Amino acid sequence: MLADYHMHCLPYSPDAQVSMADLFQGALDKGMTHVCLTSHMENCVQDPNFEGQFPPFREWDALFAEFEAAKRTFAGKLDLRLGAEIGAPHYLPEEGRRLYAHPGLDFVIGSIHNLRNAPDFYFYEYPSFEAVRRDVETYLDEYLALAGAGLCDVLGHIGYMQRYMARQGTGFDIMLYEDRLRAIFRTCIDRGVGIEVNTSGLRDALGDFIPQPAALKLYRDMGGELITAGSDAHRAQDAGQGIREAYALLKSLGFRYVCLYKDHKPEFVRI
Repeated sequence: MLADYHMHCLPYSPDAQVSMADLFQGALDKGMTHVCLTSHMENCVQDPNFEGQFPPFREWDALFAEFEAAKRTFAGKLDLRLGAEIGAPHYLPEEGRRLYAHPGLDFVIGSIHNLRNAPDFYFYEYPSFEAVRRDVETYLDEYLALAGAGLCDVLGHIGYMQRYMARQGTGFDIMLYEDRLRAIFRTCIDRGVGIEVNTSGLRDALGDFIPQPAALKLYRDMGGELITAGSDAHRAQDAGQGIREAYALLKSLGFRYVCLYKDHKPEFVRI
């Protein structure tokens, strides 16, 4: 069993580069047995000052129709689930609840790509860690709030900005913020919210998982068990990339299971 639970396709994720069918075929070619499509839904962060923001997601009918067609195409080959990656749903809780509860979604990743009234971390300049230290602290504080908001099933890519920092030749160790991580993970465990191990950093300048293995170990040592693995693929060739490596890492850290989701309920599958 190999499950990629974080992937994007056109036209539902504007930054994707591939159709749904091609994305799923790419996952199948990599040996995936289960995939969950998690289209970007940035409805809760709309602000005229937010640079590069995606438009609010409204394409439900088209998404469901294309997904049902894909299920027929890949029947017996892939277990397909439909999810969403909702950006900062706690910024606008009423809309966040509406998206989370939308009929037909099996799974929701809650991610923070930008601070309130600020651009996506993709657009930042990172001359040094000190230049963005306060923003990183605020970012982790927002994840703590998100963990307790009941608006997602797992927290996505904790340490998202590290991918872009590495491209500019800087970075930091997430364990500098162990106290904040402990608070986030304790809230997750108490509220039944999982976390994600995101493999996108393996194929980028970062060269590591997001969050870093030490943070994943901390989560496990604290009793955390709800975890998914996702490639964050936006291209067919990236679908399924790093999932085997993620499973090997999780097993080495003491995780016995990864989670699949149906109707927002975790299904524990042994690794």
